[in-house]
Amino acid sequence: MSLPWPPIHTLRVRGADVTVYPPGATFGPRRNVDYEFVWIIEGGGAIHFDQHAIVARPGTILLCRPGMTDRYEWGDQDRTMHAFFHFDFELPRRGWPRPAAWPLARVLSSDDVLRPLFRYVLAVAPLPEPLRSSLLRTCVDCMLRSFISGKLLLAPEPHARLPAPVEQSLRIIHEATLRAPPHGITIAQLARGAHVSPEHLSRLFRQSLNLTPRDCVRFAKIERAATLLRRSNLTIKEAAESAGFPNPFYFSRVFHQTFKTPPSVYRELIRKGGVPRHTPMMRFLHPKLPRTFPAARRA
Repeated sequence: MSLPWPPIHTLRVRGADVTVYPPGATFGPRRNVDYEFVWIIEGGGAIHFDQHAIVARPGTILLCRPGMTDRYEWGDQDRTMHAFFHFDFELPRRGWPRPAAWPLARVLSSDDVLRPLFRYVLAVAPLPEPLRSSLLRTCVDCMLRSFISGKLLLAPEPHARLPAPVEQSLRIIHEATLRAPPHGITIAQLARGAHVSPEHLSRLFRQSLNLTPRDCVRFAKIERAATLLRRSNLTIKEAAESAGFPNPFYFSRVFHQTFKTPPSVYRELIRKGGVPRHTPMMRFLHPKLPRTFPAARRA
């Protein structure tokens, strides 16, 4: 496979996110209207692209193409975490291999370039236009060329850190939120885990994130519920319970307050191609993914 290939002049990215599924969850079948990269971070299962069946495990990256019907059957023993983003572009008429010849999946070693670039997409996706598109166009072009050609290189990416008690609290919130159902957690528990007083922890959260610890717990649960609504066949009640909301009426009220739309309408808008909205906690929910920390917002 010869390189280089002609440049891609038009490339658009949408819907970058990370989803956590409870054991046994399914998604699809769904007919894709664009391209989608999927990175299996934890867990896995059986993935079907048209007539192709793929056994996906951690470290697998998949590429679904327009017109394909995909279906996901996650393992029934452990939770599954995956990242994804949709994109489309105009493929040059000459120079590139035909899409039918592209691989559907790559099982990656520890020294690949795709996962660091995937992290970069997740970090850049929330930025405003036109900066967002100018950065993502080059990044996804590189990912696509590397994935198709199999020429993979390591690209380490450093990241900044929050105050240690806040980092530790976010890890506790993250782990609690990913349980099925999530464990309840209080400020006192977070403070004990971070080895500081509740008052000092609350002060650090406000200084670093302009959020309280309680805000972060609530947003983390809502973020998980929202991703399940977007990326699974779970009912709204099941998604709410999996995210730690045993009362569906309370969940609907909190969800509506956060996203300014009911859960059912939110799901329908996403299925029609709408751009998902996220809570302020989205970038802090996944410690495995490098993060960039902006200056704290002022109330």
